[in-house]
Amino acid sequence: MQKPSYDLTLNRVFTFCACFLLSVSPLLGQGPGSKSFALAENMVKQNRLDDAIRQYDEAIKLEPSNFKYWFQKGKCEYKMGKVGDSKESFKRTVEYRPNFTPAYALLAKIAKTEKDYPNAIYYYEEAARYESDPGRRVQYKLLLVNLLLLDNQVAAAKKHIEEAMAIEPANPNVLFYVGEIAAAEEKWDQARQSYEKALLAESLKDAPPADKAKYYYGLGLSLSKLGDNLGARKAWSKANFGPYQQLISQQMLETNHVYYYKLAVSYYLNSDYAEADRYLNQALGIQKDFSSAYVLKAKIENKRGNADMALSNYQKAISIEKISSKRGQLYIQLAGLQAARNDHHNVLTSLDQAVKEDVALGAREDLQYMKARSEYSLGRYNDAVTTLEKLLAANVDTKSRAKYYFLMGMAAKNMSATEKAQEAFKNALYGPYKPAAQLELEKLNGRG
Repeated sequence: MQKPSYDLTLNRVFTFCACFLLSVSPLLGQGPGSKSFALAENMVKQNRLDDAIRQYDEAIKLEPSNFKYWFQKGKCEYKMGKVGDSKESFKRTVEYRPNFTPAYALLAKIAKTEKDYPNAIYYYEEAARYESDPGRRVQYKLLLVNLLLLDNQVAAAKKHIEEAMAIEPANPNVLFYVGEIAAAEEKWDQARQSYEKALLAESLKDAPPADKAKYYYGLGLSLSKLGDNLGARKAWSKANFGPYQQLISQQMLETNHVYYYKLAVSYYLNSDYAEADRYLNQALGIQKDFSSAYVLKAKIENKRGNADMALSNYQKAISIEKISSKRGQLYIQLAGLQAARNDHHNVLTSLDQAVKEDVALGAREDLQYMKARSEYSLGRYNDAVTTLEKLLAANVDTKSRAKYYFLMGMAAKNMSATEKAQEAFKNALYGPYKPAAQLELEKLNGRG
C-alpha cells in the first residue's frame, strides 16, 4: 500500500507548539536563586550562553528543586546544541513538576529528531495528558498521531484522533489525520470524505495554495485508489508544492496503465508469465479498455498452451479496440493463432474482418498466402487457385513464386485440372520445392 503523506506534515503541525514552547516567558521566582536566574535570562538575551549556563547552575545550586530553573537551562543548552545536557535538564524539570507540558514537548521533539520514536510517543502522550489548554492539547494529539502512524500504530493513532475530534471537530488538521488514518486502513472513501471536509474549513479558505497541498495530495490519492483517475489528477494539480511534487510524480506514474504494461512486457520477455500477468491485471484495473494488455495476455496463454484462453483474450482486445487499423492488426494475430490450430474456417473469417477494418491489408502477400492455405485445407481448391493467381500477378521473389505455384499445383491436381497442375509444378521447380514439384510432375505424367 502507498503510504499516506502524514510524515511530511510533522513540521507544519509542530510549528504551533514550537512557537508556544520556545517563547515561554521567564518564570521568575522570589527564592534564593532568583538573582542568579535573572542574570542568566539576561545573558541569554545577549547571546552569552556559556555565562548564562553558569548562572543557571548557581541558581539551581541554591534551589535544586526549582523546575523553572531546570527548564530554562535546558532551553539554553538546546540552543547551544548540547542536546544530551538539555534532555537531562528537561527530565529534571518534569521530575520536580510532573505536569509541566512544555518540557515533555521538547523531550518529545528531541526524541523524534533522534528517531527514538517510542520515547517521542511517550513524551507527547504525557504532554497531552497534562495539558489544560484544549487547543494545545489538540496540537500535542496531532503530533502524537503523526508519530504513531509513522510507527504503524494505527489503532493507537485512531484513539488519539478521536479524542482530538471531540475537542475540535472542525479543525482541518484534525480532519486531515482522520483521513490519514482511514487511508492507512485502506478505507479510501472515508479518507476522501475527510480530506474534502477539511478543505471546506473556514480557516483554509484564504490559506496560500501551498498550505492546502497536503489535503489535496491526500484527496488525490484517495480518488486514485477509488478508480477516479481524472479526479485524482485534478486534486493533485492543486498539491504540486514542495515534497508533494515528487510524491505526485510517483503516483501519476503508478496510476498510469502503460507503466504496469511496460513492467509486464519486461517479465514476459523473461518468460516470467505469472509476474507479467500480475502487472497486466494492475494495468487493466486502471484502464479496463486497454486492448494491448489483452493481446499480451493472449500471448502469455498461448505460451502456456492455453489456446482457448489465448483466443478469448484476442477477441476481448478486438471488442474494445477503438481504432479500425489496430483492429485489423488484431484480426491478423487472431487468424495466425487459429491457423496454428487448423481452424481454417475461422482463419478466413478473421482475414475477411481484417480487410474490412483496413482495406490496405488485402494487398499483403503473407495474408493472401494464409488465405490460400486455409481455402486449400478446407477443400476449396478453386478458391485457393483464384487467390494464388491474384497473388502471383504481383511482383514476388523467385522463392516465394515457387512456394505459391506448388500450392496451386496441389489445388489444381485435387480438382483434376491436370494441365493447370502441370504448369504450376513446372513453375515450382526451384529451391526446397523442386524435389516435390518434380515428383508431382512425374505422377501426373504417369511415371510416378
